[in-house]
Amino acid sequence: MPVLLRRTPFFVLLLLLSVRPVSLLAQIPTKCLEIESILVDACNPSDICPNSSEGQNEMVRFRTGPAPIAISDIEADWPNGQWRGLVQNATTAQLTLTLNTSITSCGWLVEPPNGIIPAGKPVLMITSTAMCTAANSFANLGDTLYLVFQAPGNTAGHFANHTNGGTPSPTPSGGSELRTLILFHLPTNCSDTASYDRELLVNNVGTYGGPGPTNDGATAQFSWPGVPAVTYVNFGCQAPVSPVSLEAIVVNGDLCGGNTVELAAVVQGGLDQLQWSGGSGVFSDPTGTTTTYTPGPSDVGSVVLQVCGEGVCASALCATITLPVGDAPSVSISADGPLTLCPGESVTLTATGADDYVWSNASTAPSIAVTQAGTYSVQGSNACGNSSASVTVITAPGPNVSVAGDLTFCAGGSTTLTASGADDYVWSTSATDVTIEVTTAGSYTVTGTNSCGSASSTVQVVELPQPMAAITGDTVLCGTDPVVLSASGGTSYVWNTGSTQPSITVSTPGTISVVATNACGTSTAQVNVVNGPVVASFTPSVLSGIAPVSVGFANTSTPAGASMSWDFGDGAQSQLFAPVHIFQTPGVYEVTLVVEDQGCTSIAQVTIVVLAPEVAVSTVEVPNVFTPNGDGMNDALGLIQFGLSSVDMEILNRWGQVVARIERPNDLWSGRSFSGEPLAEGTYFYVLEARGLDGRQHALQGSITLLR
Repeated sequence: MPVLLRRTPFFVLLLLLSVRPVSLLAQIPTKCLEIESILVDACNPSDICPNSSEGQNEMVRFRTGPAPIAISDIEADWPNGQWRGLVQNATTAQLTLTLNTSITSCGWLVEPPNGIIPAGKPVLMITSTAMCTAANSFANLGDTLYLVFQAPGNTAGHFANHTNGGTPSPTPSGGSELRTLILFHLPTNCSDTASYDRELLVNNVGTYGGPGPTNDGATAQFSWPGVPAVTYVNFGCQAPVSPVSLEAIVVNGDLCGGNTVELAAVVQGGLDQLQWSGGSGVFSDPTGTTTTYTPGPSDVGSVVLQVCGEGVCASALCATITLPVGDAPSVSISADGPLTLCPGESVTLTATGADDYVWSNASTAPSIAVTQAGTYSVQGSNACGNSSASVTVITAPGPNVSVAGDLTFCAGGSTTLTASGADDYVWSTSATDVTIEVTTAGSYTVTGTNSCGSASSTVQVVELPQPMAAITGDTVLCGTDPVVLSASGGTSYVWNTGSTQPSITVSTPGTISVVATNACGTSTAQVNVVNGPVVASFTPSVLSGIAPVSVGFANTSTPAGASMSWDFGDGAQSQLFAPVHIFQTPGVYEVTLVVEDQGCTSIAQVTIVVLAPEVAVSTVEVPNVFTPNGDGMNDALGLIQFGLSSVDMEILNRWGQVVARIERPNDLWSGRSFSGEPLAEGTYFYVLEARGLDGRQHALQGSITLLR
């Protein structure tokens, strides 16, 4: 029987395989191999497969890279269980023959010739030669697939199933938990890693969790090259066969002005060897799922293009598309109001009928707001050409109302207000004359109108009272500090000191008077300025010391009955006459005493220096061997350290993967991985960064030997 019967553009495999995009089918991995999917929850119903276990029916699909691979050079690091090696013998040959008899499509299963898998080929690894063929129908296989088997002996599952409980849920509920598979090519020390989250495994009704049979078929699929992105599917115990279809669509663009048109081929099912054709132009990628078409000189009117692909069993499928032709622009301008504007009004002009616009005022927006008279034009364009339009906006004058006249009058008098800036007027007093006489203080508004509208102006008229002089300010002199006295009740002032300013500064006691004047008369006021002495003074018991420092304060302020307010500079305060305060933290503190009496204030300050105690030198060492064998001696690895405030230590295996971490100075490592599984004996490596209470930085790296 020949080894390869057909090309391999597409395959669908029970519980494990799914439709792959055309762009991936033709690719060959750049490294030795790439994992493509894992059948995590295998089917082994007891009525069909008595005495069979899930661990005998799980499947891993991968693709070989640019070089052939011998099955003897492959090794797997399972999430659960041990690697037993791949075998090829009479048992595997019979299994392959049995499975091939169940295929009703055009696919074929083959074992690697002489145990060598060719380069760039899809491979299905079955976890045991004790698989149940009755529960794993390959009826819908539409491609050639290489089949390899692990030696028997593992009955427990190699992968952990979902964590979502026995009741189905529309959302995951079991908590995130990763499982990782690594496939190695031993001669080249090359490997590929794929991880899945147990919580995200999907049951065969499209939800999460539920009884065991509901979850049969849970599968994780991985993209490549590079770090795999995982998706979760479930085809149950019968693999779905998607119909093969091909559709050509326009992604963007049309034929106007020689524009390029972006095209895409939408493929469902297995198609290979795509080919675009038609028209007189050029395709950027004639065999790609996406391409751009640049029209040729003969591409006028209706242009029909075609894309064809070959089906899973060498059957051809084609799709056609007619390229769109755009319309030349027909630009027009609309306004959201009249084109005759009164002052302060605006009108919005909006252009339509094109893709891009340039107005005569240089704006490139579809709409512009117009407040001035003039002719406004716009040129619109699209890929098929351009056109223009214009409108004329005019303006009319509006009223500009103002009020003139004296806005003050003395009690018993009056003032005259005169309006201007309009044709007709109405005052808030109901008068319609240009002028009115005002005898009462208050607000007066006039509204003027003309053919363009109306406008108003408001003034405030004040009745001036007879002057009533008053002096405000502190009249008690505190020590040598002067006081400021301010006059009010008039528009001009004359003090008995000779000053004519509204405020004066007084440094000596005595009688101070002022005469206040305005248009309506004069008035006089006076005050007496007197002395009121107060002095702040204190002495601390010490000026410095090592924290904590207790300081007593001897208060020598006068007068003794004045109000005392202490601020110790560290957030603490006191109103005692002679307090004692303890400074807990090193630093420089400004102690302030404020003394107040009879409206006078005096301030005194002293600086206290608090020194920090000495800090011991921090150290850290890492032991190089430990024996986590449960004998109570050297069962855990801990740091030999003194005075550390923080630590971050990563522990790595020989492949450079982080398997454990110490994040606190007193943490211990028991020789287990992040998931709690015991790690194998051997040499591990560490990278440590730490900081001491003394501020010192520590950076160490080295190796640790784990013995059991």
